[in-house]
Amino acid sequence: MSTSGVFMKNKLIVISILSVFMLLSSGYPEKNIDNNAVPGKIILQLRQTSNQKAALSDLEGSYSHAGLKSEKCLSEQLRIWLFSYDGDAGGGQNLLKQLRNDQLIAQAQFDHYISLRELIPDDPLFMEQWALYNIGQSGGVVDADIDATEAWEIAVNTGTTALGDTIVLAVVDDGFSLEHEDMNYWKNHHEIPDNGIDDDSNGYVDDYDGWNAYSSTGNIPVRDHGTHVAGIAGAVGNNGIGVSGVNWNCKVMPVAGSSNFESFVVEAYAYVYKMRSLYEETNGEKGAYVIATNSSFGVDFANPDDYPIWGMMYDSLGNLGILSAAATMNKPWNVEEVGDVPTNFSSDFLIGVTNTTKNDIKYNGAAWGPVSIDLGAPGTSIISTKLANSYGYKTGTSMCAPMVSGSIALMFAAADETFLQAYNEQSDVIAVFLKNLILDGVDTIAGFDTLCVSGGRLNVNNAINKMLNPRIQASVDTLRYFIAPDSLGQTDLVLQNLLGFELPFTCNIESMPGWVDFNPASGVLAGNDSITITFSFDAGGMALGTYFCEMFIEDIAGMKVTVIIEMDVIPDMGISDAIEASKVITSYYPNPFTNELYLCVCVPGAGDLQLSVYSLSGNLFHSWNERIAWPGEQTIRWDGMDRNGNMLPAGIYIIQISGKGFSDRVKVLRS
Repeated sequence: MSTSGVFMKNKLIVISILSVFMLLSSGYPEKNIDNNAVPGKIILQLRQTSNQKAALSDLEGSYSHAGLKSEKCLSEQLRIWLFSYDGDAGGGQNLLKQLRNDQLIAQAQFDHYISLRELIPDDPLFMEQWALYNIGQSGGVVDADIDATEAWEIAVNTGTTALGDTIVLAVVDDGFSLEHEDMNYWKNHHEIPDNGIDDDSNGYVDDYDGWNAYSSTGNIPVRDHGTHVAGIAGAVGNNGIGVSGVNWNCKVMPVAGSSNFESFVVEAYAYVYKMRSLYEETNGEKGAYVIATNSSFGVDFANPDDYPIWGMMYDSLGNLGILSAAATMNKPWNVEEVGDVPTNFSSDFLIGVTNTTKNDIKYNGAAWGPVSIDLGAPGTSIISTKLANSYGYKTGTSMCAPMVSGSIALMFAAADETFLQAYNEQSDVIAVFLKNLILDGVDTIAGFDTLCVSGGRLNVNNAINKMLNPRIQASVDTLRYFIAPDSLGQTDLVLQNLLGFELPFTCNIESMPGWVDFNPASGVLAGNDSITITFSFDAGGMALGTYFCEMFIEDIAGMKVTVIIEMDVIPDMGISDAIEASKVITSYYPNPFTNELYLCVCVPGAGDLQLSVYSLSGNLFHSWNERIAWPGEQTIRWDGMDRNGNMLPAGIYIIQISGKGFSDRVKVLRS
């Protein structure tokens, strides 16, 4: 499923502020040394002034000895300017100190060098790997890649998960060069090689290096195609040798059995199934933590109904939590019309992949399918490992599938303990969830909506960010409800699904108090959709004050969002003509205050507002109604006294203004 070629190029890499060089060297940069200052450039924020031009002229005159000159306004509203001066950044320290003490200046700092946060490995052929890092170096479209360098900034390429499991990617292919210096092949260390004994009792004799389904032995044949595919997914990265795989340090399990007869394929997958099953049965003592398989082979124009056992293998592997990336055929046909195996199999655990080019278009010789092909991935002129410790190019859908399987391995390296724990508890469910993250994270490409399910090309950085960042967003961090004593009330919280596919969730309040209830407690959020949780409050028999509890909203992969639920029981002041607004306080002064505090409000109409004064612990000191006679800007005065006319002691207080459907708060200090 591939064609061949050859390699090489070069590029100057600008080191970022979080210097990759520093991270990869023996020590860290000293925190208090400003190594990134731009010589001769300084950024100043002027204090509030009615005449910025005059201030600029004064500054240039006062510091003419340093050659200070304004170059560019960075923000007119915020009064931020870029200046130049004579001398290098080190010599500018005295000037910077003087400027920081100048009455015309609010803030002063050097300009600094900035670059993208991405990790560029030192593999000498890396700049030939446009699929991982495309800056147009081979004449392609900039960023028509899988954003691997950005993903490597997030993912810890240690080869193990956060829970300590060694990540294993099973590549089923024709054979492998096990001696290649740039590869990190898996070994079955519970097996003694070539002793004719099944040492680990897994049913396979001498499977120290993996399994050869052609001969049903542990002798792995040496082949170029499998070596190239394995390198795309898992060549060792940042080791100063050759190329970089998508995952630098995962273990590649070599399994030969991708051609000639379907029975070889079934036996190959059966070996992978056995090793992951054994890992689960022995709690990791034996077997292998296989998280994905790669299938860069198949049968063109085949009807999947004729291959039920092969198709069943993907479901069986998936039930253990193993996803399978599969290449579609190298022919320009719609597989929904002509048939293809394996990509026409309907398994939820199978990811069908087609070939994209450096120009971010589908390769003209690759198949497609709006139902069976899930996404595109780079597979044209891909440089990778070859026989005899060499490197070279191949083109074909065989090359795009390991981009996906390698990305799955990288996602497991990046996953946090919460995600991995959820995976361990329900591996099949979370495996499908991870597949959906990959499809949801693609870079969409014009016209791909008719070519594949996702409508785009693989972007592993997006997939990892969707896995690690919040997936459910609550409408507020704190849900506050103001209620009179011995009364009932309701309000709503809106949950938004930030993903493009269905996301089950549960809501829970531990040791839930009697004053609050909510519904629903669980559900399924449609992709990019929202749902409303209705809260019911009961202030029956509750004293004046503020009551809190925490709600935990958890998605299917274990990520939690916390919302503080607050019920404020306040005196019923009998506001019959309450002002309806969302926010009214525009400013307040002085703060700190001694005897009087002024609250500036802006209201849409005449009516009543209720003011309350609380301590930080929620104790209510004073509450009163304020009649607003006309709309617009108003000023309300508070004399610093409690409800009994006593001056409150020095401290921090919460001033709350309430009306119809809103409550606005500020924190003030009485000195």
